[in-house]
Amino acid sequence: MTCPELDWLTDPVRRLDKKNSFDASLVMGTANFNRNTGRPERLHPPFSQFIDQGTGLIRTDMLRPRNCPVCSSPPGPGLFVKDGFRHVRCPQCDLIYVSLILREDLMIKFWREELSWRQVLMSAPQVELDSKKYDYGLDLVSAHVPNRKVLDIGTGTGAFLKTAVARGWDATGLELNVESVENLLKEGMRIIVKPLEISDLSSHSFDLVTLWEVLEHLADPALVLAQARRLLTRQGLLLILVPNSGSLVTRVLHEKSNTFGGHSHLNHFNLKSITSLLNSLHYEIVELETVITELGTINNHLNFQDPYLGDAPPFFSVLTPEFIHDNLLGSRLMILARPSDKKSVGAPSQTPLPSNEAAI
Repeated sequence: MTCPELDWLTDPVRRLDKKNSFDASLVMGTANFNRNTGRPERLHPPFSQFIDQGTGLIRTDMLRPRNCPVCSSPPGPGLFVKDGFRHVRCPQCDLIYVSLILREDLMIKFWREELSWRQVLMSAPQVELDSKKYDYGLDLVSAHVPNRKVLDIGTGTGAFLKTAVARGWDATGLELNVESVENLLKEGMRIIVKPLEISDLSSHSFDLVTLWEVLEHLADPALVLAQARRLLTRQGLLLILVPNSGSLVTRVLHEKSNTFGGHSHLNHFNLKSITSLLNSLHYEIVELETVITELGTINNHLNFQDPYLGDAPPFFSVLTPEFIHDNLLGSRLMILARPSDKKSVGAPSQTPLPSNEAAI
């Protein structure tokens, strides 16, 4: 599909400018963004009172074990414990994941009642940058699919739904959080209040299924992705945004990175593990790139300041947004994939558009 408004997709400079426009470190500065969205007040681990002082772990009666959710291998070597949760790396597929997660009843209760992060997502700076991010994603999709019926899984505050509706999409959200659902229904949004696997949605009924920073929260991400594949039309697309454990900021900060938080961030994908998961479920990757540099966070840490509240100048002149994204070192992986009949399709060695989006 060709459209003059989407010419920037094939122009590396303009495409990078689009990505930079919703990168908080570049637009507002790391400390300003974090303070103005209320992050420092809402990053306290909610289950710290249940940590066993002897083991440093959450009480065992609150947890359930699991193998690697990508390849089912037994838990690999432990990397670190954060907020009472053990993080391990799978020796087979390279996924970093939490091997002892909250019991299902506790997890469901947490997501139904959680309110603190909702306030962050509804802050004015967050809404402004998110709307640009969602526009970017919909532009990518519009270059590949002719029709406009979308299911947004884990729709949260509904910010993506509202962006999609404003652009003429027939949009449905799936959400379990009680307050979010109530507010979205009042606003006239179409919301499903059931887990996807029991939602009774018809097969091949959506042109697009989106998971905006959702896969990292799921105890069984393969189950949801398999259901999403069933729901997609033959030419339909899956759009995923997920934290990138292979990002520069995560490689630098390790457990100090805010992406690690075992009560809710259960899975930490990199290029290898997300490709492996999508291949196993018969998806073909159409485009793969990174967004969000976290350059301010990196510079703060390298200058011995608080990573998220410092105001350090650039540490290396070579650390630019172009360098970060050319090498897939951004803090988020953005992926477009479609159902495939092939048994193993792999990831493209570089993002098809533009040509400068090369993997390491």
